[in-house]
Amino acid sequence: MILEPDPEIQNDILRSYVDTYLKEEIQEEAVVRNIGTFLRFLSQAGFESGNILNYSNVARQAGTTSTTVKEYFQVLEDTLIGSFLLPFSKSRRHRIGGHPKFYLFDNGIQRTLTKRLTVALEAGTPDYGNAFESWILQEVIRLSDYHQKDFEFSYHRTEAGAEVDLVIETPRNKFIAVEIKSSTNPVEADFRSGFKSLRGELGKKLGKSVECICVCRAPFSRESESTLILPWSEFFKKLIAE
Repeated sequence: MILEPDPEIQNDILRSYVDTYLKEEIQEEAVVRNIGTFLRFLSQAGFESGNILNYSNVARQAGTTSTTVKEYFQVLEDTLIGSFLLPFSKSRRHRIGGHPKFYLFDNGIQRTLTKRLTVALEAGTPDYGNAFESWILQEVIRLSDYHQKDFEFSYHRTEAGAEVDLVIETPRNKFIAVEIKSSTNPVEADFRSGFKSLRGELGKKLGKSVECICVCRAPFSRESESTLILPWSEFFKKLIAE
């Protein structure tokens, strides 16, 4: 007999994990000096997961300085609680100097920190779309680490607002642009501008081609405007085979 997981037990485990992490990793090991400020920051970090970071805004909400907030985000990365996603640039100096995104390693932790753990995720809502995007990115990072792919990850965004959720550069210098949509039937308008912008930048400036993929909840794969539309499970298989 297969036992279905109890949602209440799952929620209790997530809450316990957050409390245990805060106590053992932060308080007992004294990773940060002011635990009260860090707790306020950590709650705000939950809301910022998946966004382009504005350290000043986070600092204002947490009642501390931008420098401290940068240090706290670094603590989260160093303790494997989250990962930075840097803006795409072929110049490593420009990439490091840009405004990163930050993703917590698990959606359950993010929803625990934002006190939304008991709110059901409903398809078609912004919360569902954000959770799906975060999950795809989290799994891509895990797959890359587990299969020792040595991929480099970034995101692409222009001043005009055209964006690609994830840019993967393989050790063979291949570029894969990934737009993540929680829809079961994404349309060209969902990904056209971001892919066009990245193709132009890599093609004109560097002479590189880009494989463009829209990862979604579609029941089957198809191609549209030189973009491969893939169900998330097929995308993971493709990534492992790279």
